[in-house]
Amino acid sequence: MQKRMNLRLFEPGMTQLHRVGLAGLYMTLKQLDPAEFEEFGGWSTHDYGIDFFWRNTPKQLFEPIMDKSFGINKDGLIDFLVHRRQGLGDFERVQMHHAILKSFLQHGRTRKIAKTTSRLSFEYEGKNLHVEIAPMVSYQNQSIDNLFNKKGTFPPELKLAGWAFPGGGVRHVGFPSQTILTNNHEKFLCLLYAPVASLYFLISCKNSEGKFDKRKGVAIVLPHLKNLEKYHSGYQNYLLSPVEKLHANNLGDAGLSALTALNLHQGMLRDLEIDSCTVITLGTIPWAKQQKTRTAIEQVRAIDRKRLSFFHTASQIFKHKIIIKEDETFYVRTSTVRGLVAENIAADRPWFHDFNKIMKSKSLARDTTYEKRGLHAMIHNSSTDWPYEEDKLFVVAIHTALRNRYGALAARSTAKGERIPFDREFEKIRTSLMRVKNAQTMRAEIADLFARGGINKELQQNWAKLLALFTGPDWQKTRDLALLALASYAGKGAEQVLDVNTQEIDNNENNGEGNK
Repeated sequence: MQKRMNLRLFEPGMTQLHRVGLAGLYMTLKQLDPAEFEEFGGWSTHDYGIDFFWRNTPKQLFEPIMDKSFGINKDGLIDFLVHRRQGLGDFERVQMHHAILKSFLQHGRTRKIAKTTSRLSFEYEGKNLHVEIAPMVSYQNQSIDNLFNKKGTFPPELKLAGWAFPGGGVRHVGFPSQTILTNNHEKFLCLLYAPVASLYFLISCKNSEGKFDKRKGVAIVLPHLKNLEKYHSGYQNYLLSPVEKLHANNLGDAGLSALTALNLHQGMLRDLEIDSCTVITLGTIPWAKQQKTRTAIEQVRAIDRKRLSFFHTASQIFKHKIIIKEDETFYVRTSTVRGLVAENIAADRPWFHDFNKIMKSKSLARDTTYEKRGLHAMIHNSSTDWPYEEDKLFVVAIHTALRNRYGALAARSTAKGERIPFDREFEKIRTSLMRVKNAQTMRAEIADLFARGGINKELQQNWAKLLALFTGPDWQKTRDLALLALASYAGKGAEQVLDVNTQEIDNNENNGEGNK
């Protein structure tokens, strides 16, 4: 009987989830002392795999390894050995715990939780906050019976469920034997350790109606790793991420945030060891509210250093923020603009492409103008990647038109002793641009905007360069740039629009609409 097992990173049948699981097992073994297991067997590791051997049965070797691998800390939080040894913070551990419960261990049968809740308190930026959790008693990855039969040996094949392969398992309850997924013991062992080395991001985003999208609750990021030791080094950077960086606005944001964390070294991007990843989101859908369903998969492929550096710059401008409420609970306000920019960078499109999506409704426009200062900084940042010079010139010209238009509005209102309706004017321009459906109406709207804007030196000086944006066939790009200019205008009148919108956002989220 063979008493050896060889696991290889690029073995046939190894999916990205299996490879990440192999990395989780690799990193776990790096934290263990082989001398403690010599009576049962041992292992050797290298950049592309792991070799195991055992003296009697494989169960005798793997049972103590798994016992040390998957723990629960004193507060009842999931405590992987790799996370404990490599500096995961207490507050960050809570967020990781919630992400795992919303993904791999979402089903009640995959974990046992205490009937009572406990309250954990933390200090964040000089303020106190608290989180209530139901302490964990046990979870599925701890059970050695998942991997071995009663004789302590490997069965011919093992059935997969959602906790081992999110989105997998039985596809039709009427035909379980024909539709269930199975793996051999080598690949199943990798899946057991997939939660250890996966990257997690709690998702908070809004749909076109301005409501939080429950279909995207958590993202699992599976990097396309090529070398186990190099991944081990990069993964430590991810574990050191502060809690606000464990949140994302959408799949692109989660994927690029993961790649940034893996490739950062002392605050600088090094030559990319990992340039691609798979992002899986799970959330609640109307016909299955009792569970988290796999709702989307996105491949982020071949991201070069320039694009990742641009995203890193954008993420410094558009930051996700932890908002602490009066009762010391909190929610995370993610950046809608950052989500759009991330999706565009991931797809290698201009960063402002489809800007109309985040200006589509009054509610979404309100969130976008909350990031007015960031947008203004992004437009004038020297590292911003503009496809063409005239794109930026067009935005600057519209800023001038808005400044003149708001100035005239202020003069008329002041003469009448009335409140200056900057917010109403903003909404009027937004709705006019959103009603555009073809090139002809786009030209009419832009002409009207400039005509009402008075003397415009930027337009006069750059008319020849900007003409293509007036007369060209790509009217959708012109609309995106016009809406970008409207949302980013930071001159006279902009502060009133920002104050009104910020107050409405805070009221809505403090009344329980925020993604906690």
